[in-house]
Amino acid sequence: MKKIYHYFLFTFLISWVLWSPLYFSKDVSEFWALPGAWGPTISAIFVTWIHDGKASVKQLLKKLLIWRVSIKYYLFAIGLSAFLVSAAMLLSKLFFNVDLNFSSIPRGMGLEDGDILMSFLLLPVLFLVSALVGGPIAEELGWRGFAQEKLQLKYSATTSGLVIGCFWVLWHLPLMIFLPQGIGHMPIVAYIIVMVNMSVLFAWFYNKTKGSVLLAVLFHAGMNFENAILGAENLQNTQTLIIFILLLTALNLLIQYRTSRGNSLK
Repeated sequence: MKKIYHYFLFTFLISWVLWSPLYFSKDVSEFWALPGAWGPTISAIFVTWIHDGKASVKQLLKKLLIWRVSIKYYLFAIGLSAFLVSAAMLLSKLFFNVDLNFSSIPRGMGLEDGDILMSFLLLPVLFLVSALVGGPIAEELGWRGFAQEKLQLKYSATTSGLVIGCFWVLWHLPLMIFLPQGIGHMPIVAYIIVMVNMSVLFAWFYNKTKGSVLLAVLFHAGMNFENAILGAENLQNTQTLIIFILLLTALNLLIQYRTSRGNSLK
């Protein structure tokens, strides 16, 4: 377990140091959050190299190239968050008469409210940018490719996902305090529940996709991008946020139940 202890230590140290400009000025650009996002991956490569050598680093990096998985997992990765946010919006409209706000899609891209067609045309491009520039590519080789793999040597996939989820939340602490827009202005309690839920889902998904970090990157990109574009404004509504959390938790419990019964959504 020495490797996992070193991994978490260096991940926090690297990211929290790189985020330090955010601590001293409110005028620092939010894009400064990007360098610190690389902490998990830098730490995973460094710890692997120190403990196991260059050959193991190559094996770790190869997880980014695992792409031969069922198309349903690509659809799950890209579309799950959009489905859950949309379902939460529709249910909150049905039960609480909350206005459906799809104009947040073009606004989230810096377009005018009426530019719905243009926003949909730009979705694939911006999704790709989100995956390659933001947290997904910067984090997943660490959280899933390294930490999930190492923790599963001793614990179950679900327990490993829970552990990573707790560290994942704590790792975001500087952004919660100094850059709340970095977590979508979500209430802290709600954010913790969402992130831990997502980490357990990531654990199941990582194992179902043969340890593919590429698919984990797409899943993370779907979570970030679709919540930011579709959910940024809609999830600020309390009823919609609660329904979203209930749907996410219910899906997670269903998957865990079916996995325990040996029927994990095959």
